[in-house]
Amino acid sequence: MQLRMILALAFIFCHFSLLQAQEDLRWINPLELPERNGIHGQGWSGLDYHRLPDDAESKVRKAVWNLSRHAAGVKLKFNTDAQEIKVRYVVSARQSMPHMPATGVSGLDLYIHDQRDWIWVRGSYSFGDTIQYTFPLKADQITSKNFDLYLPLYNEVTFLEIGVDKESAFSFINASKEELPVVVYGTSIAQGGCASRPGMAWTAILERMINKPLINLGFSGNGLLETPLIEYMTSINSSLYVLDCLPNLVRNTFTEEEVTKRIVAAVRTLKEKKPGTPILLVEHAGYTDEWVNNERKAAYQSRNILSKNAYKLLLAEGIEELNYLEKDEIGLGMEGTVDGTHPTDLGMDQHARGYYSIVKEILE
Repeated sequence: MQLRMILALAFIFCHFSLLQAQEDLRWINPLELPERNGIHGQGWSGLDYHRLPDDAESKVRKAVWNLSRHAAGVKLKFNTDAQEIKVRYVVSARQSMPHMPATGVSGLDLYIHDQRDWIWVRGSYSFGDTIQYTFPLKADQITSKNFDLYLPLYNEVTFLEIGVDKESAFSFINASKEELPVVVYGTSIAQGGCASRPGMAWTAILERMINKPLINLGFSGNGLLETPLIEYMTSINSSLYVLDCLPNLVRNTFTEEEVTKRIVAAVRTLKEKKPGTPILLVEHAGYTDEWVNNERKAAYQSRNILSKNAYKLLLAEGIEELNYLEKDEIGLGMEGTVDGTHPTDLGMDQHARGYYSIVKEILE
């Protein structure tokens, strides 16, 4: 009985200490601010932490709409001199998957942009009905106080608050109106499956490499070069459109004629609406189990042949500023996937480096 009382008192003391510590913090909810100016990585305003505007619900398939609620590529950018940053938030669905950890599906990632370098900030975390992250900042050599907080790759954020000491300065950073974003339309790989944390999605890595904003329109299993998505892309003033949907077009339900038709139609539509914006067509990066599975090898190779032929056809039509990234230039290695398809962090880094050379050249 005495032991139980001691344990109960200890629990009450710890709980009170935690509450007291949280009361010493100033909590900021970005969605409660009038301008919501700290939310980045979106092509439209007023989206909460979502990736398609509200009117898209009636124009895209339900699966695409549901995936657009995921916060892949959405970031909060802010400046603070706090020595510790806390974040508490709630997500709407399962927090992990069999082949992708909770830190990637539902976790956060914090980076400091210090001069020209990006520095990752290690955070401690706990996953429950409310997920909590704590990021300590105790390095004297860091001069910048500008932060990028990446939101979950495969989950919807329904509530989020950032906590800093009440004496600390804190302000959100506005999106630049001068820097046009790169817009990526793709599959689960573009969305971020199966990175261990949001900042390790290849789109996020590439964004830091080129130091330019990027909008992630990757839809797991649903990157199908569909007309409504292409139309929405044309409403974004972009520095580059990336079409990386072949991994979802290998299914038997899509004939060779249909795949070619979708590639050609997507490029023509983008060029009709945004003639001055470059486009990058991307081949299927391949399967890392192709040496033991001839069917999978033949499936992606046939689609890459169709893609290259469509590219040549479009060039022959006189389409300008149309670029092409081949499988071998992506360089996905044998140990680069979780399941032969979805990249590990190593595979994500390989993707980003493969993209970097051509994207950098296009944007120069």
